[in-house]
Amino acid sequence: MRTKLLLSGLLVIGASLLASCNNSGNKTTVINQGLDCGLVRADLLGTWTVTMDLAAPSLLACTGATNPSGAITTADFPATYSPVDVFGSDGSTSFKILSDRFDAGNDGTLTDELNGSVQADSCLAITRLWDQTDGLYIQCIGTLTRSTGVMTGSCDSAEIDSDANGQLDTSCSLSSRVNFTATIS
Repeated sequence: MRTKLLLSGLLVIGASLLASCNNSGNKTTVINQGLDCGLVRADLLGTWTVTMDLAAPSLLACTGATNPSGAITTADFPATYSPVDVFGSDGSTSFKILSDRFDAGNDGTLTDELNGSVQADSCLAITRLWDQTDGLYIQCIGTLTRSTGVMTGSCDSAEIDSDANGQLDTSCSLSSRVNFTATIS
């Protein structure tokens, strides 16, 4: 009787594990608990057009090398980025994205005015967008809808290279969230 109970328990556990796997059709099995959005690299290629609500949030609760204050502006947007480099991440199941701005707002001193990553399983994204006017990156979190090529979300923080050595060393919250949309075409 004990053997039958043990065997039945193992069968239930095994069936549960099989149900959590997803065969994506490309000879890759992803354990995703039903979260796989089906993202592939090609979904992220193209021209990215990013818009933000017009806003002027203040920098708050800064940590790092300095403690800046004051308001920033989102007047540098909309922005167009092309070409966007897309490659696999070294440390997670995501795609990294990098691009220089491709319109009149291009900052010639930076090569990566758009950077971030998009999770291959959930299509959740974190992006940093260069704000030349304020000399900082605005950090945004959103979700990509593959069928439309549109990412929507909000921006809640900023990162600053306060000593101009090429390394971000100060991070600040924004006093209010700013909505953003990125359209990939």
